[in-house]
Amino acid sequence: MKKTLKNNKGFSLVELLIALLIMAVIAGTAITLFGGVLETSKVGADKETAESIKRAILTYMNASNDINLSALGMADSSDDAALISALAQKIVISDTGSTVGATVISTHEVNDQTGEYGPFLESSTIQPKQNGKTGWDIDIDPSTMIITVVAAENGSLYIGTPATP
Repeated sequence: MKKTLKNNKGFSLVELLIALLIMAVIAGTAITLFGGVLETSKVGADKETAESIKRAILTYMNASNDINLSALGMADSSDDAALISALAQKIVISDTGSTVGATVISTHEVNDQTGEYGPFLESSTIQPKQNGKTGWDIDIDPSTMIITVVAAENGSLYIGTPATP
C-alpha cells in the first residue's frame, strides 16, 4: 500500500499574517528612524548656513571697518533678511556715501574704508530648513566683534552690546 502524502503548496493564512506583521513592524521602525535622521540633517544644514552668514558678516566688518554696519544702513535696523540681502550684493563705500547693489545708503562714517566689497553670500534669500523656522536671529556685538546666528521662528537683527544679566 502506497502512502499518499498531501501535496502542501503555499502558505497558510496564519503564516501570511505573521509575515505581514513582521514587515509592518520593520517598516514602522524604518520610517521613525528616517524621520529622526531627516530632522537631524536639517538642523546640521542650518548650523552650516548660520556659520556662513557669520563668516560673511565678519569678513565685511573686517574688510570695510564698518563695525556697526552703518554703511549698509543697518545701524538702526532689526531686519535679518535685509542684512543677508545686502551681503549678497556688491557694496560700494565712497566719500559721498555708500551703495548696496542699486540702493543708495546716505550714511558714511569716517572710519569706513572706501572701496568695493562683496558679495559675501551667494544668495540674497537664505531660509532655514527646519520646520517652523522662518528667519535668523543675528546678534552682533561691535565692541568685541562676537556674532551669533541661529535659526528662529521670526528672524531679527540686534547690533549692540548685549545686556548684562
